[in-house]
Amino acid sequence: MRRVLAAAGLAALCYAPAFAQPRIDYSKLEIKTTDLGHGVYLLGWQGGDSLILVGDEGVLLVDTSVAQMGDKIKAAIAKVSTKPIKWVVNTHAHADHFGANEAIAKDGALIVAHEGLRERMAKGQYLAAFNQTIPPSPPAALPKVTYVDAMTLHFDGETVELVHVPNAHTDNDTLVHFKRANVIHASGTFGGDSSYPFFDMSSGGSLVGTIAAEAKMLSLADANTKIQADEGEPASADALKATHDMLVAVRTRVQKLIDEGKSEDEAVAAKPINGLGDRWANAQGFLTADAYTRMAYQSLKGIKPPSAPPAR
Repeated sequence: MRRVLAAAGLAALCYAPAFAQPRIDYSKLEIKTTDLGHGVYLLGWQGGDSLILVGDEGVLLVDTSVAQMGDKIKAAIAKVSTKPIKWVVNTHAHADHFGANEAIAKDGALIVAHEGLRERMAKGQYLAAFNQTIPPSPPAALPKVTYVDAMTLHFDGETVELVHVPNAHTDNDTLVHFKRANVIHASGTFGGDSSYPFFDMSSGGSLVGTIAAEAKMLSLADANTKIQADEGEPASADALKATHDMLVAVRTRVQKLIDEGKSEDEAVAAKPINGLGDRWANAQGFLTADAYTRMAYQSLKGIKPPSAPPAR
């Protein structure tokens, strides 16, 4: 959900009302298809992406984006495969990852996800960082197959491992590992080579969990692995390690200020991570070092975001 955060800005990270989100003309978005090898393709556009696995058995789709992108995703798939979409994997319960579920499921696709994702979709939720209420999803959009810790799909000669990483970007993230193709979809736990990874505390995310999720991916990766964030081009394991090491340093430095009894504002004023992650802080002009310090402080202190919109 990086593209939503860009509109929310620092005020939202302080749990103040978010800025108005810009309207997106989805009719003008174009999908770029990139062959990642062994039947795996990246469908990328400004603000998001999906992965697909294509073969004789059909198509496996990772993330359906918002509802308005459903037909575009189908059209992009049709350019590389005439087979039907058999499986959909939702990586986490943000609406820009499951919004077209219903439209794609009605054609016969079976949706699979972590059990916590299904629960959040069924109940709906309030995301304080974006001041956004996501209503309950219709039954047809909900995953029909769920798992707890891990699940393996054997599809068209590929072994697709689904691995739950708890309390990372959310509390329901799924890492999707295409073993033969050597590709890992990171859910929202990795911001690519130039963005701080956002952890959504309203959805059970945390700094510590994000560090653990990145460590898990590093344990699965080698020098040739393509790591796919939820936007942008695939990154290398080296880029992932650089982000992981930066997050460990952020945790150490902010925790030190907490242990010294610093308030949240005092911790931000101390600028503990300035200069540490300039390559990430400069990305798209949001999630500055100050904003990320505030997020880290709140997460490490266990500060809970509001569970409902502010009173008018």
